[in-house]
Amino acid sequence: MKKADRIFGIIGLGLALWSYLESTRLTYMTEFTPGPGFFPFWVGVSLALLSIYLIIDTYVRKPGEKDNKKILPEKHMLYRVGFIMLMLVVVRYTMSFLGFPLTLALFTAAILLILEHYSIIKSVGYGVAYSAVTWFIFQYMLSMGFPKGFLGI
Repeated sequence: MKKADRIFGIIGLGLALWSYLESTRLTYMTEFTPGPGFFPFWVGVSLALLSIYLIIDTYVRKPGEKDNKKILPEKHMLYRVGFIMLMLVVVRYTMSFLGFPLTLALFTAAILLILEHYSIIKSVGYGVAYSAVTWFIFQYMLSMGFPKGFLGI
């Protein structure tokens, strides 16, 4: 785990640096309130501090039983991740045709049916419910527009 923690700490430092550099392109304060650069600046600072702590901790702590275990996921887990990535590519290309609510319902149902082995009734039910709740929150309550499909939804 020490090696994985070091790698994660270095990745965290890279993300922290990126967040900080992006925040310098934005204004930190507006007239009376924090500006658009406020949040990314403090996210970068916080992430950098936590990443440095994680890296230092890997050198300070004594080796444990977990430190010698294999850190890579097993083959079937990589297949699951690959399937989800493939499904996200399909979602990206079908959303403009089907629209957001229908695409989200189908994506959720497919993940539950194929990866989690839910029944088809449960998968479709959860997919429709999740899509409806998401539509209600973002479209109705927050008035944010979603891509509409050929059905107009």
